[in-house]
Amino acid sequence: ALNRANDIQNRKEVERDVLEAVLALMELPTAPDADPANPSAADARHFREAIIPFTPADYDSLIEERNIVNKCGYTLCPGSKGKARSNAPKQVIRTDHGLDIVDRKVVEMWCSKDCARRALYVKVQLNEEPAWMRLGGVGNNIDLMVDKPEELRSLPLLLKKPDAGPAVAVEGEDAAAAWAARDDALADLAAERGEKGRLSKANKDLLQDRIRENVASAPPEPPTLSDTGYSHLAIEGHVPNSTLLSHDDNFDEQEQ
Repeated sequence: ALNRANDIQNRKEVERDVLEAVLALMELPTAPDADPANPSAADARHFREAIIPFTPADYDSLIEERNIVNKCGYTLCPGSKGKARSNAPKQVIRTDHGLDIVDRKVVEMWCSKDCARRALYVKVQLNEEPAWMRLGGVGNNIDLMVDKPEELRSLPLLLKKPDAGPAVAVEGEDAAAAWAARDDALADLAAERGEKGRLSKANKDLLQDRIRENVASAPPEPPTLSDTGYSHLAIEGHVPNSTLLSHDDNFDEQEQ
């Protein structure tokens, strides 16, 4: 009971710290002309330290609170939140993959796509486990996205791909060997797991022949009776030979 009470008290303290951090982060950045791509060292340090106990849900709450007061969802941006084209609850936006329909609040979260990338870059680093359940109550160190190409490329979002250089030719034999090695590894793994329906490395060599469909040389025809006198003996349109012989013998005996 004492441990349970301590856990409850610890949870209350962590939730209070998170709430206080949200209120403090609402005031960032300290300068009205701050650059979100290159924030001041003091603001960046404050943001990184205050957000450590956050979960992704807590971070969403921070973004929502900033949007309520007409601020951009990214904490280090001094700009206002975005403005949708209309008051409709659903908005049509253009993405790299075409048109998409999203909620209006999603469009109005950020002042620009760059701030959306910076904010989501922070979110994916947060620990999903609540701070009161973490070992020692600590979290991960949070990195911020700045104006560096390597940071942009490391973002786990759908960004424009950099211009690809000349393609490197791959030898056919090397590619075939690589695929064969991959198939062998998958077969061994399936055998270890006891999976069925996948050929193992030991027996896959036994099946070498290809299964081909038997092509009919003539169009199919429905069965017909050569003699209409035997129609009463037909079974589903077919008269067995044994039935024909028995019927002929009985007919010969009756004539004699």
